[in-house]
Amino acid sequence: MLDSFTLYFASIAVMVVMTLLNFLTWRTNKHTPGTLLYIFYPVLLLGVIIGFTLIGRVPELVAISIANILMFAASIVHCLAISQFLDYRGIGFKLVCAFTAFSSVMLGYYSFLSPSIQDRLFISDIQHIAEAAFLLFIFIKYARKPYPNGSIVYIIILTLVAVSFIARSIFMQKIEQHDTLLSPWFSSLLFLNGVIAPMFYAAGMALLCNERREQHLNKLTKKARKDLEIRGLFLSTISHEIRTPLNGILGSAQLVMNQTSDARNKAYCEAIINSAESLNLLVDKVLDYASLDQSDEALYEEDIEFKTWIQNLCLLLSPLAEQKQLKFELLCNIPDQACYYCDQQKLRQIIINLVGNAIKFTDQGSVKIQIDLITEKQLEHTIKISVKDSGPGIENDEIAYLTEPYVQSNAGKEKGGTGLGLAITSRLLEKLHSKLEIASSLGSGSVFSFDITCALGELSLVAQRHQSKDYLTGLKVLLVEDLDLNQKIAVEFMADDEHKIKLAKDGKTAIELMQAHHFDVVLLDMNLPDLTGQQVLKTLAKIEHKNQRTPVLAFTASLSPSEVKEYLALGIKDIVGKPIKHQKLRQALSDSQSTKTATVAVDLVDTLYDASASETLTSSFSIDEVSSIYNEFVLSTRNKLNHCQALVEQQPEQCIKLLHRQANTALQLGFNRYGLALKKIERRMLDKKPLKNAINEALDLWQQSLEEYLRCVRKGLQ
Repeated sequence: MLDSFTLYFASIAVMVVMTLLNFLTWRTNKHTPGTLLYIFYPVLLLGVIIGFTLIGRVPELVAISIANILMFAASIVHCLAISQFLDYRGIGFKLVCAFTAFSSVMLGYYSFLSPSIQDRLFISDIQHIAEAAFLLFIFIKYARKPYPNGSIVYIIILTLVAVSFIARSIFMQKIEQHDTLLSPWFSSLLFLNGVIAPMFYAAGMALLCNERREQHLNKLTKKARKDLEIRGLFLSTISHEIRTPLNGILGSAQLVMNQTSDARNKAYCEAIINSAESLNLLVDKVLDYASLDQSDEALYEEDIEFKTWIQNLCLLLSPLAEQKQLKFELLCNIPDQACYYCDQQKLRQIIINLVGNAIKFTDQGSVKIQIDLITEKQLEHTIKISVKDSGPGIENDEIAYLTEPYVQSNAGKEKGGTGLGLAITSRLLEKLHSKLEIASSLGSGSVFSFDITCALGELSLVAQRHQSKDYLTGLKVLLVEDLDLNQKIAVEFMADDEHKIKLAKDGKTAIELMQAHHFDVVLLDMNLPDLTGQQVLKTLAKIEHKNQRTPVLAFTASLSPSEVKEYLALGIKDIVGKPIKHQKLRQALSDSQSTKTATVAVDLVDTLYDASASETLTSSFSIDEVSSIYNEFVLSTRNKLNHCQALVEQQPEQCIKLLHRQANTALQLGFNRYGLALKKIERRMLDKKPLKNAINEALDLWQQSLEEYLRCVRKGLQ
């Protein structure tokens, strides 16, 4: 049998500890309903225990009355605190309060008017049973799902309490006052209600608060994700909507600049163009950043031969450095045949961002990519990729903030930009489980580096290296092309075959490069902003240069029989037709180094819209970029054609240039009939023949092409 006096002191100690625990729970959950009130529950129970210990030392009825009043008050506080926490507002709590009030009256009756220890114990037991039943009801019905762990604790102890008091009220035999403390029923219930139950209640309330806090955090997380998605969608939509008027501003400013001879007006136009291009860059970066917020896709890891892959990527980047007369180097200190599994698209974007930044901020000196093998394990390698430049450097207090969106260094503010490049890079590296490290000193340049761990591939791509005898690799190529879209696609295709490329956007630059460098082959656009391809060739025939025997390939969409005959008469080796096709371009470059006769390397399907054109673009652009290119073209085409119609009579030269660019873009995007129709209009204007209703017919043809394009898009979405 348990010692009742020892249990009293144990109960007092437990109540003190429960009070402390409830206070600490309230301190960390001050705004949670019921937690403050719950502190007073063990305090009142402590008063009950002290009241019972006073029996024999003070008048019995006084001690019993004080203890019972405090006990019933504790019961009401317990039920009210739990009801507040669970936000329960039903009639159950009012019934418990009413029953407790009735029990108090009956307890007073059996204490003063008709004293009976047996009846007092019975009334007390019934009240405890009512309290436990009410709390069990609200926990089972309202708390079990939202608070599963805390509910389990409360349901266990409340069930045990209810069963124990029911058992005592049924089975306890009649006892006298002096036998109460010696009764095993009394001591057992004191142990349960004064020692065991308080520990469960304190733990249960702590669990309930933790679960409530976790639910709140989950709601905040969901809200933050939803807000992030909404923000990303908003930025994407606004970015796309800004492009259309922005393209109008760019085109109009370029037309005005080309038409005016006033130096002051030209300066204003150049300022408009530069500002619009900066805004266009900002839109692109915002769109990229927004797509990262919206995208949670898994890594798409591929088996790539890393050294060859990085060399090809550098071939794509080197023309940018050469345009600024910077020395561009690659130091790749990994095994030649190393083959890794990695997400090459994300890694490619990271390196392009870092190298692009380095070239942008470096005015003289060099830019270098260095790749080192850090750790070598049986199934994986950790490599360090560093981009080093000899630029102005970055101040130490700026480095920590550079990966935040829209934050720029002092050099960045001078050079212009969006402040998103490094933020995008940092986010991409997070997806690759890496981190961008920045080291810099003013006047000495900067180093941007990161470590990445890649699983070893199966060397499956080693056998696929370009060893075929059907085409050549590693040629020195001069690409003369003014249209950025065609320029990027051609560079991507040629870099894939390890060709070394220099760029020229006009005829004058092409002539200067051919005087300064020797090339294996020249890809010459026949319609440049300043000179035609024919004029470039005629000029070269009259001057000294290093490419007297270098084959020249006509790079054009103007392929009428008379034009082809003219090209060949000028000594052109071969003709690469637009739109650009990878295999056709590859074959033409290989044939240029042999004695094969010229062939027109074009295979143009006679159709309103060729859906395969978008597949060609996806090899050079991301899906978002391809979508953006098509959106810009579709939204601006009718306005540009109307503008051409307005220029026909007064400014035919500007009209021809606009038609040329529009036709080339249309053919590259797969609007074949429309592009060819514009080529015919361009040819007629060059030959000074009347157009009659040709532009109106082109407008009708564009409408048909647009309808076919939209049908293909809808079909792809189904």
